Amino acid sequence: MKKILKDKRVIVVVLVIILVFLLINFNQRMVLLSRLRKQEKQLEQEYSQLEATRTALKAALTFAESNQAVEEWAREEGSMVQEGDIPIVLLSPSDLVVTESARQEVIIDEVSNWEVWQELFFGD
Repeated sequence: MKKILKDKRVIVVVLVIILVFLLINFNQRMVLLSRLRKQEKQLEQEYSQLEATRTALKAALTFAESNQAVEEWAREEGSMVQEGDIPIVLLSPSDLVVTESARQEVIIDEVSNWEVWQELFFGD
């Protein structure tokens, strides 16, 4: 009887040890799963940002290859004109000619200090 009881205790202890190891392993796997889910969300965000950038670059490339972009560059940066256009050339500020305006004569009336005080106190 004692032998059977000892065998049962040994079996229970071994089962408990195995169960503890299984629980530790399960906990580690849950932590790993949580970390991988966070990483998945982060990668999904990066992917959506890259897709948005890709879409914007495709649109810019399509515009750059269009006739409108070529004409815009030719007119703005290439200084080119079409037939019938009247070109306007702006002069830089260093090429400006300064004309002198007629100077007005300033008449200064000299007033003595006592006249200023008299006007201040007695005024008209």
